[in-house]
Amino acid sequence: MVENSTFKSLIGSEVKINRGGHDAITGKLIGVHSNYVALSSEDGAVYVNTTHVKSISQSPNQKSSGTNGSITTHIKASSFNALLHELRHNFVKINRGGPEKLEGIISDVTSDHAIVITNNELIRVPLFHIKSVTVGLKSRGNKNGNKSRNTNGNAKSGGNKSSKSNRSGNRTNRSDRSNRSQRSDRSHRSSRSGNRDRGSQGFNFWTPPFFS
Repeated sequence: MVENSTFKSLIGSEVKINRGGHDAITGKLIGVHSNYVALSSEDGAVYVNTTHVKSISQSPNQKSSGTNGSITTHIKASSFNALLHELRHNFVKINRGGPEKLEGIISDVTSDHAIVITNNELIRVPLFHIKSVTVGLKSRGNKNGNKSRNTNGNAKSGGNKSSKSNRSGNRTNRSDRSNRSQRSDRSHRSSRSGNRDRGSQGFNFWTPPFFS
């Protein structure tokens, strides 16, 4: 574990914690506390449990480190456990990668584990296995926004198709009614014409009375 005095001498600098793998974190060191440090990274604020820090190195060229350093404030707590208490009801990413990575909302924190809600499931994570916590994830919001817009767009498209189908059905029904009405009119006209013909034929057979 790296001493706190080493961390304090690097506050404000672009640093890399650990050399590689899932535990490697690059960012601007913005805070040093009893057993955790805070970094400003491209993902947001990253709080690192110093128990799991094996090394820390300063970037030789801070401008090319790739971090934006946009976060200037962070949560100040008496310990890493107290920090987790402060993060209750917040969406976070626990650990950086690998099988121990977990994203969800911190529901509660006890003396030995944290309870995280993810996909409607309660997961208890021992505090010792929490190496880092990232807050303020940017990618998740964008993905959800895109999905929502795509879903709404599909719904609108389906509604248009349904409306077109209904209008087509209405036109067909009106056409059928019109055809039936025309056939009915022709039938009535034919019937009236037949009645007139039969009436006329009856008078043709009339003969004057016979006079002797």
